[in-house]
Amino acid sequence: MSICTRKRDLVYLLFFVIHVPIILLIDTVPLLPPILQTNLSHQLREFYITTYRDKFFEDPPIWFTVFIWMELLYHLPLSIWATRGLLEGHPLVPVHLLVFGIQAFITTLTSLVVMWSWTDRSAAEKQQLTMLYAPYLALGMCRPKMYDNNIAIGYSHKIGGFMALDMVFRLRDKLMPKSKRE
Repeated sequence: MSICTRKRDLVYLLFFVIHVPIILLIDTVPLLPPILQTNLSHQLREFYITTYRDKFFEDPPIWFTVFIWMELLYHLPLSIWATRGLLEGHPLVPVHLLVFGIQAFITTLTSLVVMWSWTDRSAAEKQQLTMLYAPYLALGMCRPKMYDNNIAIGYSHKIGGFMALDMVFRLRDKLMPKSKRE
């Protein structure tokens, strides 16, 4: 089945295609060996820090540095694999995207909670940063409104775990016959 007919997978594919350059050109720059750091990556990162005043990038706490390591060691390879896996309709996509969705949801939620506790940033600055972080949180949630013969009829998009919940329902449908779920 073509990726164009799988609308949610197409959204995930676009996300991962955009996510890889962000990882390499902004988020993980300080962790990369100097030979992999470019003038462009330093300029983009500096622009991001100057424009958005993101304290996590100005002076990252140790826990945030761990999150960035997870991004480099887990998100990057998974994002590259998922791009191909989504295009090919690989059967392990739901398993991998479930883990990714949960991990992205938890780390992003943690970051947002801490960000909103900052006293030296205005509400407008925090709202602007939230708009940048929110897609990672949102990719973790779509709560199906109702199901008819295992086919989702409608979705209620919320901040949360779109991708993770989507994958839970896909895996449930593959692993549990309808009679076992009733």
